[in-house]
Amino acid sequence: MDRLERFEKALDDIINNYKELGEELEKLRNDGKNKTTKFRELLGKKLVYSMIITIFKRYDLIDKDKV
Repeated sequence: MDRLERFEKALDDIINNYKELGEELEKLRNDGKNKTTKFRELLGKKLVYSMIITIFKRYDLIDKDKV
């Protein structure tokens, strides 16, 4: 695997994890568990992924409609 392939795989993993975290957070919200430690940890992770995705978008390294 060359460097570009590894980058694209990492980016896909980041996007997939970001979406999965959103689904998990929504489930916890619906269960009324938005004050739990797990919820806050997942929210923190989602914010980190969001920052990474924003940087990639800024440099046009990710399609705007992919996320």
